[in-house]
Amino acid sequence: MITISIDTKPRDLRKMVDKLGRTFTKNHKRAMRRAAAEGLNRIQKRTSLGLDVHEQPFRPYSEAYKGFRKSKGRETDKVKLIFTGRMRKSMQSGLKGQDGFIFFNSRAESKKAAINNRTREFFGLNKSDTRAIRDVYFKGLKI
Repeated sequence: MITISIDTKPRDLRKMVDKLGRTFTKNHKRAMRRAAAEGLNRIQKRTSLGLDVHEQPFRPYSEAYKGFRKSKGRETDKVKLIFTGRMRKSMQSGLKGQDGFIFFNSRAESKKAAINNRTREFFGLNKSDTRAIRDVYFKGLKI
């Protein structure tokens, strides 16, 4: 729990501070859930566009992997990190204590994401993402 302590003489000011503290505590979890969901949405949207964390196009597929994807009827022109869609579907957002976080709810998909992230960094947030998430959080507080 977050508390604000201000030593004041006027009673009205103390009541305002107490109300602000209650409002912040009440709205924090909802705002944090929304902020985590925004982070997840930004990662998924960027990945769908074929861009890494730094807004650069993903490194192209190797010729051997292109052949494999083509034989399975998958797109080879643009790297979007989608083959079956299970890895992206297992990406979730939520709360852990007071903190929002983004995670994979499947161990197998988490391992797959870690391997993909080594060569094509997609699971992360850049400065633009962080600013947008911060704005969503503060808007959700409704202070």
